[in-house]
Parts: sequence; structure tokens; C-alpha cells
Amino acid sequence: MKISIPFILSVIIFAFACNEISNVKKRDTIKKDKFLKILIDIHLAEGTISTLHLDINQNHRDSVSLYNFIFKKHNVSRTDFEHTINYYTYHSDEYVEIYDSLISYFKHLNQTIQKKVSTDIENERKEGDNKKDTSNLWQLKNEWQLPEDGKKNPIAFKIETEKHGEYSLSANIKLFPDDQSVNQKMTLIANYSDGTKDLNTAGSMVKDGKFELYTVNIITDNEKILKSISGYVLDHNIQTKSKHAHIKDISLKYTEKNPDSE
Repeated sequence: MKISIPFILSVIIFAFACNEISNVKKRDTIKKDKFLKILIDIHLAEGTISTLHLDINQNHRDSVSLYNFIFKKHNVSRTDFEHTINYYTYHSDEYVEIYDSLISYFKHLNQTIQKKVSTDIENERKEGDNKKDTSNLWQLKNEWQLPEDGKKNPIAFKIETEKHGEYSLSANIKLFPDDQSVNQKMTLIANYSDGTKDLNTAGSMVKDGKFELYTVNIITDNEKILKSISGYVLDHNIQTKSKHAHIKDISLKYTEKNPDSE
């Protein structure tokens, strides 16, 4: 909500102080607390009308109706309000006090609204994070076109991890009939601190221009210190000259394994 209290107060004073009454006594005015509440409601009502972008005549008619509704709500008459406005017109020190109260109220209201908006945005962000598949360790892009993304690209990856268990690499792969890869396969490797490796592959890929789901798994050796999991989504022999393939839905999943259960 954008606050323009000086403008709103000037409009109110102009609208209701035309009949100058310099001799209004304070006992004939609306009590300060109630008057402040009325001004708050008027400001909110004027803000509502301005956001609707109505024409001048419609704006005037709606303003009159809203003022009358507010007067009725607070059980005051239009004359009571006019007297009060005129009183504060000639008692600027008390007017400033009410003005400061208005500023304080709407400043607090703005802070409350901004805090709520920030909280809602943060909650939406957290909700989105919760919906993400945190079990998928794949860090590169999820869809590849070859040779556009590399004439002989095997789509290599490496994930630093010390967690023992089962790792599963999968992807939907389409090999076109004119694909030139030799011995194409999916490879998954467990790399240990002593320099040794465990390796597994899934091959026999068909070059028929249709997507097929390929998966390869590996269970790490609990007797060794694991350093990383690496591999190739679309590996090949050295004789390969070029590839024609579409790879998507790549996933690298980890499942914890209890050594005692094996």
C-alpha cells in the first residue's frame, strides 16, 4: 500500500473546511481517538477508489457514499466531522499530533504487509524446494543432443562422495540408425582412495530411433574408503567417429546399504 497521507489530509480539509468555523470549541469535536480511526478509514477508502481508476464523476459519487458509510460506522454526523476538521485547521499543534499518529499507524501497517509478503514468498520457495527430488544426485543438464552437444561426447560425470551403498545411473536414450558409435554403453564407476575402482556397464543399445530406458547399478565396497562416483551416460570404444543420439531424463540415485544385511 502506497501512503500519501499529506495528500489525503489536504483533500479532507479542502472538502470539509469550506464553511470556515473558527470558533468551534474542542468539546464540540469528535474525540481524538475516534477521529483518528475515522481518518484511517477515510484514507483506506480513498486508496481503494484511486486504485479502481474511475472517472472523476464516478470517483466523486463513490467518495461521498464511502464518507457517509464511514460516518455511520463510527456513529458521527457529517456536521460533527466538519466541525472537527475546522477545529484542527485552526489548532495546528494538535493537527500535527494526529498527523504523526496517522504516519505511525500506516508505517506499522506497511511493515506488517511487507513482512507477510516476504514470509509468503519464503514459504513458497521452501515448498518448491521440498518438491524437488533430492535423491537425484545428477548435477549436469538433463537432456543432450548429439552431435550438437559434442560429436563424440560420452557425457562424463563425477560426484565426490564418501557414502557407501548402491548407486544407480539411468537415462532414456534414443540412438538413430545413422549413429556411428562403436560398442556404445552406459558406465558407472566407484573410485576408492587406494586408487582401485569398481566398474559396471550396461550395453546392447539398439540404433532404431526409439527411446529406451537404460540403467546400470553399482554397490560400493565397504572395506575401502570411497572417494567418488563417476561414469559415462553414453560411453563408446576408441574407434567411434561420431554419434547421433538424444539423451534425456538422466538420473543418478543413491540407496544406503546396511553391511550387516548383505
